[in-house]
Amino acid sequence: MMTILQVSLFSCQTATDDDTIIVLVHGFSANYQFMNPLKYLIQQTWPNRKVVNLKILLNGFSSVFENPERYVRAAAEEIREKTSGYICIDIIGHSQGGFVSRSYLQLYSGANGYPGVRNIVGIAAVFGGYFRPISFVEKIISYKHSSLIVPTGYWKSPYRTQAYSKSDSIICKLNGECGEPIPGLDKIQQLKSFTCLYSHQDEVLSPPSTSRFDFYAQNSTTLQRIEDQQLYLDLGLKQLFDQNKFHTFEFTDYKHNEFVQKNVGDVFFGCLKGVFEGDFSCSGRT
Repeated sequence: MMTILQVSLFSCQTATDDDTIIVLVHGFSANYQFMNPLKYLIQQTWPNRKVVNLKILLNGFSSVFENPERYVRAAAEEIREKTSGYICIDIIGHSQGGFVSRSYLQLYSGANGYPGVRNIVGIAAVFGGYFRPISFVEKIISYKHSSLIVPTGYWKSPYRTQAYSKSDSIICKLNGECGEPIPGLDKIQQLKSFTCLYSHQDEVLSPPSTSRFDFYAQNSTTLQRIEDQQLYLDLGLKQLFDQNKFHTFEFTDYKHNEFVQKNVGDVFFGCLKGVFEGDFSCSGRT
């Protein structure tokens, strides 16, 4: 392990596996055990690497009914506690866990005793926001209830842009769309890799490719790819792409939970293993 002086001069881009712990973050209405199939494969493949599942507040209950700011803050504290002795993490988030992972990267990584992020992977992750154009859903998950349930932290209506920009929601802050500078841009640029796995057949996410930061164009449900958004430049994702650090991979016919349950072996051996070993071909995807 490194000394305090070495840590202060250290970048996670060049961290070794000995300095880096793998953190798994579960999604909405799930609990830490939901990620056990992936944890098992990682442990079997790299027995010398430590991997931990996050158990955030009241576990599955809190992944739904909790103030989103408090939920993300509690996740950050859990990461700091469970990674004691390590200076860097590789973080893998599924579903809502991807949103938590991105929030940690931009708001906490490398500051005040929190370990820095070396690699981040979103598996069917809520990176670009979430909007389901069904009236009763919008009434339940709206900016009026922002302190009650976690999904309001990444809820983004393309039809209510003014309310969104005034909501002070977490995703609004992360995107720099609430009138304040984007936090953690330096943390994004210091990544070794940023990888997004998604499926257009995802029956939970809306849009299904939000895991690659795609979202709906203003005042419509026309999908706008991240490459066609100003956010691609503002977040520095294009710069990461030009440096061969930002990668998106589509898995055909995968449902939302199949990535980390039924098809977890194909996802790990066909893609994630290569990502962590520096091979971004993702040849195992279907």
